[in-house]
Amino acid sequence: MDDFNESMELHPAIRGLKTVCRCNNIKHRTIERAIRDGARTIAAIATKTTATTGLCGGSCTPDVQRMLTEHGCFLSATAPQQNADAWWVRKQ
Repeated sequence: MDDFNESMELHPAIRGLKTVCRCNNIKHRTIERAIRDGARTIAAIATKTTATTGLCGGSCTPDVQRMLTEHGCFLSATAPQQNADAWWVRKQ
């Protein structure tokens, strides 16, 4: 079981204290707050929290994307797609 699925089974207060972005020490609750405050894309989360912008190249990006999806932030066909060459997108 990966860290994200494991954290979903935790009590919300404990889950909020889990670190999502290790490079910048960004907690689950910080990203949730950014989503509630209007951040609806990886770029917006990066701007508000610095999550996904660490020296690791954004290894937490999939977890942040799952959080966005969990909160109903889906990319629709009419929504602008993220730039695959942007600095906050993890290169594989």
